Amino acid sequence: MAIEWRNNFATNDPHIDEQHQQIFRFANKLEALADQENVDPREVDSVLRFLENYIKNHFRYEEACMLKRHCPVAQRNRSEHLAFKAFLTRSMVAYHNDGYQQPWAKELHQKLENWLSNHICRIDVQLRDYPDPKA
Repeated sequence: MAIEWRNNFATNDPHIDEQHQQIFRFANKLEALADQENVDPREVDSVLRFLENYIKNHFRYEEACMLKRHCPVAQRNRSEHLAFKAFLTRSMVAYHNDGYQQPWAKELHQKLENWLSNHICRIDVQLRDYPDPKA
Protein backbone atom coordinates (compact mmCIF):
# COMPACT_ATOMS: atom_id res chain seq x y z
CA MET A 1 0.00 0.00 0.00
CA ALA A 2 1.41 3.38 -1.00
CA ILE A 3 2.75 5.60 1.75
CA GLU A 4 1.39 9.12 1.65
CA TRP A 5 2.84 12.37 2.92
CA ARG A 6 0.84 13.83 5.78
CA ASN A 7 1.22 17.09 7.67
CA ASN A 8 2.34 15.27 10.81
CA PHE A 9 5.54 14.39 8.89
CA ALA A 10 6.42 18.08 8.43
CA THR A 11 9.53 19.45 10.11
CA ASN A 12 8.69 23.02 9.04
CA ASP A 13 12.00 23.17 7.21
CA PRO A 14 10.97 23.54 3.54
CA HIS A 15 14.14 21.91 2.22
CA ILE A 16 13.89 18.86 4.50
CA ASP A 17 10.16 18.51 3.92
CA GLU A 18 10.64 18.57 0.15
CA GLN A 19 13.37 15.93 0.43
CA HIS A 20 11.09 13.79 2.59
CA GLN A 21 8.27 14.14 0.07
CA GLN A 22 10.70 13.09 -2.65
CA ILE A 23 11.65 9.91 -0.77
CA PHE A 24 7.96 9.14 -0.19
CA ARG A 25 7.38 9.29 -3.95
CA PHE A 26 10.43 7.11 -4.45
CA ALA A 27 9.20 4.55 -1.88
CA ASN A 28 5.99 4.22 -3.86
CA LYS A 29 7.96 3.58 -7.06
CA LEU A 30 10.03 1.01 -5.19
CA GLU A 31 6.84 -0.70 -4.06
CA ALA A 32 5.75 -1.06 -7.70
CA LEU A 33 9.16 -2.53 -8.54
CA ALA A 34 8.97 -4.96 -5.60
CA ASP A 35 5.65 -6.26 -6.89
CA GLN A 36 7.41 -7.57 -10.00
CA GLU A 37 9.17 -10.92 -10.19
CA ASN A 38 11.43 -9.98 -13.08
CA VAL A 39 12.82 -6.51 -13.60
CA ASP A 40 15.45 -4.88 -15.74
CA PRO A 41 18.72 -4.81 -13.74
CA ARG A 42 19.24 -1.21 -14.92
CA GLU A 43 16.05 -0.28 -13.10
CA VAL A 44 17.34 -1.85 -9.88
CA ASP A 45 20.73 -0.17 -10.28
CA SER A 46 18.96 3.16 -10.75
CA VAL A 47 16.96 2.59 -7.56
CA LEU A 48 20.07 1.80 -5.57
CA ARG A 49 21.98 4.80 -6.96
CA PHE A 50 19.08 7.08 -6.07
CA LEU A 51 18.92 5.71 -2.53
CA GLU A 52 22.68 6.02 -2.04
CA ASN A 53 22.75 9.61 -3.27
CA TYR A 54 19.60 10.55 -1.42
CA ILE A 55 20.73 9.33 1.97
CA LYS A 56 24.20 10.76 1.55
CA ASN A 57 22.92 14.24 0.72
CA HIS A 58 19.74 14.29 2.80
CA PHE A 59 21.29 12.80 5.93
CA ARG A 60 24.21 15.24 5.76
CA TYR A 61 21.91 18.24 5.39
CA GLU A 62 19.47 17.13 8.08
CA GLU A 63 22.23 16.31 10.57
CA ALA A 64 23.81 19.73 10.01
CA CYS A 65 20.44 21.43 10.59
CA MET A 66 19.94 19.60 13.85
CA LEU A 67 23.41 20.48 15.09
CA LYS A 68 23.12 24.12 14.03
CA ARG A 69 19.76 24.46 15.76
CA HIS A 70 20.88 22.58 18.89
CA CYS A 71 18.13 20.01 18.51
CA PRO A 72 18.43 17.58 21.44
CA VAL A 73 17.90 14.50 19.24
CA ALA A 74 20.76 15.34 16.87
CA GLN A 75 22.96 12.47 18.09
CA ARG A 76 20.11 9.98 18.05
CA ASN A 77 19.25 11.13 14.53
CA ARG A 78 22.83 10.52 13.41
CA SER A 79 22.87 7.07 15.04
CA GLU A 80 19.66 6.06 13.28
CA HIS A 81 21.04 7.38 9.99
CA LEU A 82 24.15 5.24 10.44
CA ALA A 83 22.01 2.17 11.14
CA PHE A 84 19.95 2.79 7.99
CA LYS A 85 23.12 3.27 5.92
CA ALA A 86 24.43 -0.06 7.26
CA PHE A 87 21.17 -1.78 6.28
CA LEU A 88 21.37 -0.28 2.79
CA THR A 89 24.98 -1.44 2.42
CA ARG A 90 24.01 -5.00 3.42
CA SER A 91 21.08 -4.89 1.03
CA MET A 92 23.28 -3.74 -1.83
CA VAL A 93 25.83 -6.47 -1.14
CA ALA A 94 23.05 -9.07 -1.18
CA TYR A 95 21.78 -7.71 -4.50
CA HIS A 96 25.25 -7.71 -6.06
CA ASN A 97 25.93 -11.25 -4.79
CA ASP A 98 22.56 -12.83 -5.55
CA GLY A 99 21.03 -10.63 -8.22
CA TYR A 100 17.48 -9.35 -8.17
CA GLN A 101 15.05 -11.39 -6.14
CA GLN A 102 11.55 -10.29 -5.35
CA PRO A 103 11.83 -11.04 -1.58
CA TRP A 104 14.93 -8.81 -1.49
CA ALA A 105 13.01 -5.95 -3.16
CA LYS A 106 10.06 -6.40 -0.82
CA GLU A 107 12.35 -6.31 2.22
CA LEU A 108 14.06 -3.17 0.95
CA HIS A 109 10.72 -1.49 0.35
CA GLN A 110 9.30 -2.54 3.73
CA LYS A 111 12.39 -1.33 5.58
CA LEU A 112 12.29 2.00 3.75
CA GLU A 113 8.58 2.50 4.40
CA ASN A 114 8.94 1.63 8.10
CA TRP A 115 11.94 3.91 8.33
CA LEU A 116 10.06 6.81 6.80
CA SER A 117 7.01 6.62 8.98
CA ASN A 118 8.83 5.80 12.22
CA HIS A 119 12.02 7.84 11.97
CA ILE A 120 10.43 10.99 10.60
CA CYS A 121 7.57 10.98 13.13
CA ARG A 122 9.80 10.29 16.12
CA ILE A 123 13.01 12.13 15.32
CA ASP A 124 12.88 14.52 12.39
CA VAL A 125 9.70 16.31 13.41
CA GLN A 126 11.45 17.51 16.55
CA LEU A 127 13.07 20.16 14.35
CA ARG A 128 9.73 21.97 14.51
CA ASP A 129 10.64 23.17 17.98
CA TYR A 130 14.04 24.45 16.81
CA PRO A 131 13.44 26.75 13.84
CA ASP A 132 16.29 28.07 11.73
CA PRO A 133 17.25 31.43 13.27
CA LYS A 134 18.03 32.78 9.79
CA ALA A 135 14.60 31.93 8.39
